[in-house]
Amino acid sequence: MDLLNECINKYKTYAGYNYTLFLDCGINFTVGFQKKHFYHLLGLHKLTDIVQLKKTQYNNANSIYRNIIKGKITFDDIIKSSHYEDIRKRLEYFPDIDNVMNSKIIIDFDYRKVPQTTLLTQYMLFKDYGEDIAHLGFAYDRNGKDIYYPETFIVQDNDYYIRNQETYNIVDVKIEKYRWYCI
Repeated sequence: MDLLNECINKYKTYAGYNYTLFLDCGINFTVGFQKKHFYHLLGLHKLTDIVQLKKTQYNNANSIYRNIIKGKITFDDIIKSSHYEDIRKRLEYFPDIDNVMNSKIIIDFDYRKVPQTTLLTQYMLFKDYGEDIAHLGFAYDRNGKDIYYPETFIVQDNDYYIRNQETYNIVDVKIEKYRWYCI
């Protein structure tokens, strides 16, 4: 199995589920994983020279997700991109996202402590692999739902995003299948 298929097969185990995280400070929040989030989490939007990955009126994040599942977009297609190196580590670490999600520590992300970031992330999980750190950021969905979404999956060889951030312990996680209106 190629790396892109490993990533999408792993994401299928999250898509369609809400994860409610309960923190030791009394805060709890729910993250909804939808198919459309896969495109951005993997960084496929950065591969601007791959026609099948360009979002258009008829080719949105959901249709790109389906085309990957159907084999219409393959790992062989994306490694041809001159921008592949920009997302390579995301693809390498994404199949291990369970270890990031099972982290017992979460960051209350303050973008002001990260110069020049455009992230809307409010909470961030991370897993330190020694030479690299994988980060999974959650941002508030501004569409009127009281829910967060997975905004970013970043892999870096430094602590740029977690340095000097406030942390909380995750005391419990509740997983539920989406209700029909949340899909």
